[in-house]
Order: sequence, then C-alpha cells, then structure tokens
Amino acid sequence: MLLDCAPEVLPLVDLTVLSSLEQQLNDPGPAKAFARDYVLGFEDRYLRLTSSIGNADLPAALDVALSLRSSSTMVGATRLSALAASFESAVLTADLDAARRVLPEIERCGLDTIRELESQYLVRV
Repeated sequence: MLLDCAPEVLPLVDLTVLSSLEQQLNDPGPAKAFARDYVLGFEDRYLRLTSSIGNADLPAALDVALSLRSSSTMVGATRLSALAASFESAVLTADLDAARRVLPEIERCGLDTIRELESQYLVRV
C-alpha cells in the first residue's frame, strides 16, 4: 500500500479518536489505559519489527506490522499507522530493503507519538 500523501503531513495523534472511545464507554478510564498500554508497548513492537526484518522472518514482520498499524489506528496515531502500512506493504511484497528504509521513520514517529500522547492526552484529568 503506497500512501496517497507523505506521512509527515498527517497528524501525529488525532485526539478525537480517543475522545470518541471515551464517549462510547461513558468513561475515560479504559481509553486512558489503552493509550498508556500503547505507549508502553511501542518499544517492544519496534524491537520485534527490527528483529523480524533482521532475521528475514516475513510472517513475524507481517504480524507485528499489523499489530502496530491496528493499535495505532485505534489510539488515533494517524502518522504511525500510515508508516506501519508502508512497512506492511513492503513485507507483503518481500521488499526487505524498503522495509528496512522505513524502520528509522517508524522509530522517530513512534517516539514523537508517545510524547504527543503523554503531553496532550495522558496528562489530562
């Protein structure tokens, strides 16, 4: 899947996604817990991405790419979701070079996304 636009033009975090989840559940607690778990799980997901590509383990790479993309979408991490989709696309076509090229972008974006979630969402009461 090639992006129709450059990932950097997408917002890091769309807070309306988490706000909608809070409203659906009539409670901000589960949405905040999900966002905290997402933040805490990023490092492990990223390590699994790099390890799977380093080992040329395409099924494992696809599994973690799908996990990162879906959890990013659910937390409103629009830009990271798009980058995960690019990684996923590279894996599906067995283009390990393309997958390797997107890894640094995923890492930077993931760290920026974490900072955004922590400063704009998780600090709110």
